[in-house]
Amino acid sequence: MFLALFVFLILRTEFRGTLGAGGETRLPYPVSIFLEADPLAALGNALASHALCRGLLWSLLVIIPTLFLGRFFCGWICPLGTLNQLAGRLRRPGKRSLESSRYQRWQRLKYYLLAALLVAAAFGSGVFGWFDPIALAARSLGLAVIPGVDYSLGAVAEALGRSDVYPIRLVGLGLGYLLSLRPPHFEQAFLLGLILAVLLALNLYATRFWCRALCPLGALLGAMSRWSILGLEKRAEKCGDCNRCLLDCQGGDDPLPGARWRKAECHLCLNCTESCPDGGLAFRFFPHKQDSIEKPNLDRRHALAALAGGAAVVPLLRVGATPDARLIRPPGALEESGFLGRCIRCGQCMKVCPNRALHPAWGEAGVEGLWTPTLVARIGYCEPNCVLCGEVCPTGAIWRISSQEKGWSGGGTKPVRIGTAFYDRGRCLPWAMATECIVCEEWCPTSPKAIYLRPAEAVDASGGSRPVRQPYVDPAQCVGCGACEYACPVKDRAAVYVTSVGESRSPNNQILLPRAKAAALLPESGEAAGWAKLGAAREFAAANLWQYVDGDAERYVQAGVERTLTARYRYQEKIRAVADVHVMRAPEGARRIFDAEPASGSRPLEIGDAGRNYGAVVTFRKGRCFVRVLAHEEAPGPLEVLARAIAARLVL
Repeated sequence: MFLALFVFLILRTEFRGTLGAGGETRLPYPVSIFLEADPLAALGNALASHALCRGLLWSLLVIIPTLFLGRFFCGWICPLGTLNQLAGRLRRPGKRSLESSRYQRWQRLKYYLLAALLVAAAFGSGVFGWFDPIALAARSLGLAVIPGVDYSLGAVAEALGRSDVYPIRLVGLGLGYLLSLRPPHFEQAFLLGLILAVLLALNLYATRFWCRALCPLGALLGAMSRWSILGLEKRAEKCGDCNRCLLDCQGGDDPLPGARWRKAECHLCLNCTESCPDGGLAFRFFPHKQDSIEKPNLDRRHALAALAGGAAVVPLLRVGATPDARLIRPPGALEESGFLGRCIRCGQCMKVCPNRALHPAWGEAGVEGLWTPTLVARIGYCEPNCVLCGEVCPTGAIWRISSQEKGWSGGGTKPVRIGTAFYDRGRCLPWAMATECIVCEEWCPTSPKAIYLRPAEAVDASGGSRPVRQPYVDPAQCVGCGACEYACPVKDRAAVYVTSVGESRSPNNQILLPRAKAAALLPESGEAAGWAKLGAAREFAAANLWQYVDGDAERYVQAGVERTLTARYRYQEKIRAVADVHVMRAPEGARRIFDAEPASGSRPLEIGDAGRNYGAVVTFRKGRCFVRVLAHEEAPGPLEVLARAIAARLVL
């Protein structure tokens, strides 16, 4: 049942309607609920980002019952576990099957893998997403299996639709109507499908080999089940030595009498109690523990080696890993280091993209960025009003922004840029071949358009001149959507291409003039009457804001903070204060933070767009900036002076 639900939600992670300019486009189902309820994703995300995405609190629905019952998730809910169990039924029963069903020493491998992945996560890497079973199943089914089935059914529908027999042709037309209008295509689909096929084939060697030997989520839940109050009681006097319990065991936990039951390996599939003809096995609350092993039996040296390996793998992955210029992340993606820490490579953003523009990266982001999303503009472009990728992202690697915050349709909001377009004039038809072509300008969706045309006289092959309009890119307006590259009629390699330079998420990957530094947005000594600045201003990006606003950084990141500037001030040797300027992607973010602050105990303050004076605190917003000035004692007048000096500097 849960596998069917999982597949249904993967199928529904798709938008087949029309993206209009008005309102927000949302999916009708909580398509990421399996990923948000994943304890490994929650723990790895918390370690890598030093915060917990709010949606991942659903993982408590798995963690809390596991503490009382054991690994029920593995035996009843996990979709990849169900696939492995179904594949394991293809094994032929026999002596070899019986021996492989016993506990094997290689089952400890998953605990060492878990330790290495969690240490890597603590160093800021999200490579645990490669092995997370929920992400692996979503990635394999969504990007390989389902598109392959879609393609096959589309070919069948096309063949039936060409039939001369009317009923058969009608069936083909109906089947084609139910399928996608354009069969999905994802790069590396063959590799992703092959990995899943190999994992399923390993069940012919040992039942649920992945779950028993490699699954880090199973290892995590097994470690948590140490304190569970539900356990297996064995009655050796009733055992007839039929070995049916061992043959039907999914976890290799040695349920047969005469051996100690391994609690951490049990999937709670209940096959052993169901298959026992003599009633010698039963699950009980608070069972006797003399016949059980409560925790995983690990080798200390191997565990230390796993911890060291996890610490060493991160620098090894990042040494020499220079991101490709064509690595274009989805709009709303975090800065690259934070993105690589949060992204679990589940592929949901790629599956939901209406233009199939997002694809799993191969070498564009280095080895660490394998299977993270990147925009391939030659295949598809980013729709101006689409923000579905942020909606389905379970970990906050892509933040949920509105189409207004995205700002690609005008309206005065500073747009979220993902790159900039450039021309290869040696391939562009108006520039290189004196041939009129305005396709890129027509497809440019920004308002005003980032591509504009200038009349020119071009020399043709005969030596004569002819008037053409040659295209140019305005980098101040270009958002990097890729529509121009997608539509370019030069078929092999487009004459216009998009790179990541100019992306909003990076303060360094810029082509235009550098933005104002922290010191330029905060007043110097004497600029506010009576106030002196103490030391240099500090600056924090969204990825490391937790180092300054510990415990509350998530609220600012969700509102779209780009950077936070802070400085300390002193008023006439009497009052000390701290001024924080939070620069958001859009004014809506500053408004969201300001409106979330309680108004009780304050009086309105005419400063910026809106302000409040609490006595010892002054807050206000101006444009896309939210400002808080905090003193150690009440000083409403002096704080207002300092706040107005800051407001005068805010020109963003």
